[in-house]
Amino acid sequence: MVPIDHIPIAFSAGVPEDRRADVRAAPHFRRWLEQAAARFDLRGIVVRDVVFFGARVGFILVDADAWHEGRKVPGAALLRGDAVSVLVVLHCPGQAPRTILTCEARLPVACPDLLALPAGMVDGGNLVSTALRELAEEVGPDLVVPAERLIELTTVWPSPGGCDEAITLYAVDLEIDEATMRALDGRRTGNAAEHESIRLHVVALDDIPRLGRTDAKTLLSYHLYRARKSV
Repeated sequence: MVPIDHIPIAFSAGVPEDRRADVRAAPHFRRWLEQAAARFDLRGIVVRDVVFFGARVGFILVDADAWHEGRKVPGAALLRGDAVSVLVVLHCPGQAPRTILTCEARLPVACPDLLALPAGMVDGGNLVSTALRELAEEVGPDLVVPAERLIELTTVWPSPGGCDEAITLYAVDLEIDEATMRALDGRRTGNAAEHESIRLHVVALDDIPRLGRTDAKTLLSYHLYRARKSV
C-alpha cells in the first residue's frame, strides 16, 4: 500500500488554488482516500471540480487512476461524504402510527416536491449527533428525541457506482398528543443559508409505500422498521 501522502493529486484549473489545501484536508476526501488506497492500487488522482458551501468543502468530483488485480477500474467518483436519516414514528392515542416527511425541491431528479425522511450530511460530530441536529433543523427543536431512543436500522450505499455516500438509517418511536401533531403538519423549516425551503407533512406510516414520489432511504427505512416490529 502506498502512503496516501505519496499519491499524486492534481487539480483542474477551475479549482481555486487558495482552496486546494482545504480540499486535501476535507474529512470526506481524506476518508475516501485512505479507504481507496488500502484496497486498490491507486496511482494518481485528478480533482476535476469542487462545490463549496461557503467555507465548507462540499461535493468533490475526482477521476482516479485506480487498478485492482492488475486491471484498471472505472475511476470517476463524486465524493459527498456520509449522511443520516431518521424515520420518526408518531404514536397518538386512538390513531394509526404516523410519520414526518419533508417536502423539498430536488433539482438533480427534477422533482419540485419530493417527499422524504428528514436527513442530512455528516459534517463533524458522530452519526447520532448529526441525526439529532438534522431533526432540530428540519422538523423543529420542540420535537425532543432522546439519543438513546434512536434505533439504527442499517447503513447503505445508495449509488456505489458513482458516489461514495453511505447513509445510516435510524428510526425512533415517539408518543405525542393531537395538538403537537397538528402543529407539525404543514410547518415550514429549512436552513436559509443553504437555500433550503422545506414544508413538513405528517402522513400515515403505512402510506409510505404508496407515495409515488419519494426516495430509496424512505422506502427502505419503512420496510426495515416494519420488519423489526414483526419479529
